[in-house]
Amino acid sequence: MVSLEAPINILLVDDNPDNLLALEAVLEDRNYNLVKCLSGEEALRSLLKDDYAVIVLDVQMPGMDGFETAKLIKAREKTREIPIIFVSATSKESEHFYTGYSVGAIDYMLKPFVPQIMRSKIEGFVNLFVSSRKLQIQTELLHQKTRELEKMNKELMRTAYKLSKTEAQARVIRETSIDTMITFDNDGKILTVNPALERMFDYQEEEVIGQPITLLVSCFANDYVKASVNGSTADGAGNGKLIQITARRKDGSPFDAEIQLGMAMVDEEQIYACTIADITERKRFEKELLAAKESAEIAARAKTEFLAMVSHEIRTPMNGVIGMTTLLLETELSDEQREYTEIISKSGEALLSVINDILDYSKIESGKMELEEVPFQLSACIGETFDLFTVKTTKKQLEMTCSIDPLLPAYVEGDVTKLRQVLINLVGNAVKFTNEGSIEVIVSLKADYGSEIVVEIAVLDTGVGIPADKLPLLFQPFSQLDSSMTRKYGGTGLGLAICKNLLELMDGSIRVDTNREKGAAFIFTVTLKPHRLSPQPDVDREPEDDDYPAYPFSFSALLGEDEQAAAAENNELQRSEYNILVAEDNEINRTLALRLLDKLGLQADVAGTGKEALELALQNRYDLILMDIQMPAMDGREAAKEIMDALPEAEQPVIIAMTANVLAGDRDKCLDAGMTDFISKPIRFDMLKNVMQRYFTLTGHKEEGSIARGD
Repeated sequence: MVSLEAPINILLVDDNPDNLLALEAVLEDRNYNLVKCLSGEEALRSLLKDDYAVIVLDVQMPGMDGFETAKLIKAREKTREIPIIFVSATSKESEHFYTGYSVGAIDYMLKPFVPQIMRSKIEGFVNLFVSSRKLQIQTELLHQKTRELEKMNKELMRTAYKLSKTEAQARVIRETSIDTMITFDNDGKILTVNPALERMFDYQEEEVIGQPITLLVSCFANDYVKASVNGSTADGAGNGKLIQITARRKDGSPFDAEIQLGMAMVDEEQIYACTIADITERKRFEKELLAAKESAEIAARAKTEFLAMVSHEIRTPMNGVIGMTTLLLETELSDEQREYTEIISKSGEALLSVINDILDYSKIESGKMELEEVPFQLSACIGETFDLFTVKTTKKQLEMTCSIDPLLPAYVEGDVTKLRQVLINLVGNAVKFTNEGSIEVIVSLKADYGSEIVVEIAVLDTGVGIPADKLPLLFQPFSQLDSSMTRKYGGTGLGLAICKNLLELMDGSIRVDTNREKGAAFIFTVTLKPHRLSPQPDVDREPEDDDYPAYPFSFSALLGEDEQAAAAENNELQRSEYNILVAEDNEINRTLALRLLDKLGLQADVAGTGKEALELALQNRYDLILMDIQMPAMDGREAAKEIMDALPEAEQPVIIAMTANVLAGDRDKCLDAGMTDFISKPIRFDMLKNVMQRYFTLTGHKEEGSIARGD
């Protein structure tokens, strides 16, 4: 029931604090409780807690505007009848009037409003609210009195037949229940049973009446029954609680049962009631369910092991194919030889991309994909993505541009690897399906919650576009728009499905803009955290200004002066003497690793098994060991653990895992074994060079303090 003595609640919603102060000034001399909210979301939360006489709602707000807020208010039964007065400074008067009234507004005022008119309108709605509440109170009082009279009348009528009705109900329950129902006295003698006794125990009623309860429930010794209803038994049984036991039929055969015990006082005498349910089928189902769960777990483990085996068995020869073709392309070749070699290289990369898609989707499907949270620069992430496609866009003469909202912080925290993977997939598709025109990436701030921000990124192209009837297939795994596109453009049909799953993992979503006349537009959101050291955005910019500066994108243009200078130095390793061991059982991959090291001016010893690697590591002091994981006799992880346990800390080498296993958890397993870092096959020259530069200085000595687990 609503009290009219307290101040009347009025909700004021406007993203501009000055506007809220103006409204407060107009209404401050009235006995109103003014609740001020800066957003639609905040207003909706306030409506969950309190009742309001009227809502004054700004139209244009960031995030959720006034129209969207009004729709949600009117969709909720409790708030549906609250009057809404829209206030707007827009020039589109008629259009907004129509929209405002269509979403449930009862009035619409333009800024700047006339204070007297605003005050009088609010007073009118408050008077209606007060009148409505008075009527409601009177109606509820009348209903209460009516209910009291009806209750008294029913009590009088119920008294006449209460005993007979109770008895009839009890008889129906007893006779129709599939559970056995028994009552017995304080001495344990059975007083009554229902017909279910015969079906469950094969006893007739006359065979058990007056007999001890232990005839049916052997554990019901007198002391146990009393302790059970008092809740003091060792098995935790208590009055009304369920207890599982093994019961026996008349012929002595056991069955699983569940009993419920209670006690009541009847004519100052303790009477016990017991319900017994046969749970044989339930137990059987539980066992089958447990067996099915174990089978599913075994199948899941087998799937994971199979994927690991497939990954290793395919990536190992791929390492040789891609690595050797890379080296071959750097030698003197005729035009024809170079063409053939480039075809081999591109085919290898295409096959590797297919493998990566399948493995990524399998990891997501099994729930083993985990998020990382590291600080990174949004512009750098996009720039790195653009740089990957510079050659292709130059060849096609495509223009690539990017626009970044100045309200976004320069640095954010999140999973940059997965965000880059989504960008690479979408930008790669845009490049693939666009033969002329441009590709544009627009980055904007969708919402700012303080500790988290929602970033919206749109990837637009002027390519072949997407037929409307094919849109439902876009984010389905293993689907292509049509078979001719598969032949013409290639791909597994997993890319967009992976993007969708990765974005949902990062509290985001993805959609397609269907209103474009030419090309395609993929728009996705991702939830990130502002980095605490990030410079503050330009707060003077008007929220309705959507024209962000667009400029041709280049990764080098995004780097600071120090970063550009460092990048320009080429940073090659000086030719120095390092003690290096390559542990690899595959001859081709072993040769490839040696050739890549030779390009860096480095020589290495070789081991064909983990055991041989252990023996050499204990005989020689190595600075670096490139360790394959799957080797005969002793695998790489076991060999690494033995080496690290056997050597003092000052003599421990940097051990880099080289493996074709790229499933979730592989990196952690390598680090747990004492390895320093992890690189996946196929190994490329730049990958190896970066690892060397990460752990060794240019002067030929290991960098102090740089060898840290998980770097």
